Amino acid sequence: MHSLDEAAIFKHLHEPSPRAFFLLFYTTQCNQCKIAHARLARIIQKNTFEVDFFTCNLDEAPAVAEYFGIRSVPVCMTYDKKGKQQRVEYALKSEAVYESMVLGINTHKGDPKSRLLGF
Repeated sequence: MHSLDEAAIFKHLHEPSPRAFFLLFYTTQCNQCKIAHARLARIIQKNTFEVDFFTCNLDEAPAVAEYFGIRSVPVCMTYDKKGKQQRVEYALKSEAVYESMVLGINTHKGDPKSRLLGF
C-alpha cells in the first residue's frame, strides 16, 4: 500500500489511471483504522490483484475529507480503471467485505472457487 497526500489523491481522481484502485482513508489516532489497515494488508498478502492500493491520512489532508464529506473513519473507496467510483464503505468492516470490494474492481477475476465470497 502506498500513502498519498492531498495533491496525489486529487491527481489520481481527476487523471486517467491504467489500473483500478482502492483507497483507505484514516486518521492517526483511530484504532479501528489500524484494524482496517491490517485486514487490508492480509488480503493483499494472500492474493494477487490487478489493483493499486492507496492510503490517505486525513489528519494531513483536510481538503480531501471536505471534498468527500468524510466525517468519520475508516472509509474505503474503490474506483475502476475508468476512474468511476464503484463502492464506498464507512466504518470498520470485515475482511470479507474489503475483499469483495477489491474483487469487484479486479480486472483479473481468476478462479471463482478460490475467491472468498464467490464474486
